[in-house]
Amino acid sequence: MTARTDWTGRVLRVRVGGPAHGGEFVARHEGRVVFCRGGLTGELVDVEVDDDPGRAFCRGTVREVVEASPDRVPPSCPAAAAGAGCCDWSHVAPPAARGFAGRVLAEQAHRIGRFDPAPGGDAVAVEVPAGDGAATGWRTVARWVTGPDGRPGVRRPRSRALVTEPCAQPDPRLTEAVLAADLGPGREVLGVLGDDDEVHVATRRDVDLTARPASRRGRRAAAARARARHSRAEPWRVVAGTGAVLRTVGGRAWDLPVDAFWQAHRSAARHYSAVVRDAVAEVVGPGGDPAVWDLYGGAGLFAAASLDAVPGARVTLVESSAASLGAAGAALGAGARVRTVGARVEAFLADGHADAGGPDVVVLDPPRGGAGVEVMSALAAAGARRIVHVGCDPASLARDVGVLVAAGWRLVDLRGVAAFPGTHHVEGLAVLDAPTTDGGVWRENVD
Repeated sequence: MTARTDWTGRVLRVRVGGPAHGGEFVARHEGRVVFCRGGLTGELVDVEVDDDPGRAFCRGTVREVVEASPDRVPPSCPAAAAGAGCCDWSHVAPPAARGFAGRVLAEQAHRIGRFDPAPGGDAVAVEVPAGDGAATGWRTVARWVTGPDGRPGVRRPRSRALVTEPCAQPDPRLTEAVLAADLGPGREVLGVLGDDDEVHVATRRDVDLTARPASRRGRRAAAARARARHSRAEPWRVVAGTGAVLRTVGGRAWDLPVDAFWQAHRSAARHYSAVVRDAVAEVVGPGGDPAVWDLYGGAGLFAAASLDAVPGARVTLVESSAASLGAAGAALGAGARVRTVGARVEAFLADGHADAGGPDVVVLDPPRGGAGVEVMSALAAAGARRIVHVGCDPASLARDVGVLVAAGWRLVDLRGVAAFPGTHHVEGLAVLDAPTTDGGVWRENVD
């Protein structure tokens, strides 16, 4: 029996290669892959191995940069510089970070989706949201945990240890309000900045203060237990602001509960709304009355964009959160043109909730795990002319889009959005047109 390899604690000098999905960069040493946190393509670095599962790869953190990349900049986040897991790419120049993110999107499309996302290139174009290139202070929704001394902080990577130096992501008004709240030890803290500049702070007991297991299998089990605990967690208690958060996009207003989902980046909702509006208008035309499905619709941002594109659209918004669905109904005036369905998307598709005629356009914004093969296969056969997919994870987006491409759909557009500056996280927007019986694609010329 071959002895298990364990390099934990070893310091390796390696030349860093390209980016990997998850934010690390790939290097190789003695035939093994080393995923390097804190490195950059082309650099010569010393990496300390801190996670070795004993297989063909291990993970480590850069301890010293021997030869630096020209894309390396001083870290913009004090928390990340002190070892927190928040802004893992704050040492990367923003244009370079977008380039690396585009390479990850393309690689996942090739490897998982089995389609070519960027003909003639090796990267998907990644844009800043609505032209907002701010590297810090862009986050209007943020969370902290307070330690034994009551100070709020963020976790170290692969650890439950707290770093209390300030993170650069939140709008400074959020950080100031959370510090002023002085909530004591063992608390989860939620800060939200509304579009009217009102700051809301809410708190609840931190339900998991145990140390995080060292092994990946142990961490997965611990994460599953934590999710179960949080699903039964006590409700948020508002300690600053009203807890009714105002959001505005395109002349519409939403009043949302403090914990309702909304895009964290201050400009992302406006950016995504514009892309969806244009995608719907392009394939339908402004004078039609298409059936639009807004799946995983939340508070109705994309339903609103569809109505802005085509005022006569008949929109079905599907969302499992009652609070978000209520906010959508209030903002959109649910009625003859907007039908809200409180259900999981899988149930909506399987249980006969869908209109008999099917949709003309489908817009979906699933959670990080994506919609999945079953849902995407059903949508491929639902009769739509166009599907717009907003994906918050490159791997799940690639899988979902790959299902459509394999079924003959044509990828019209795939772009990345740098909605989390200073981090490796990148979101993707995919637009696909359906195949027709003659092998072409649906298209309605609109002049």
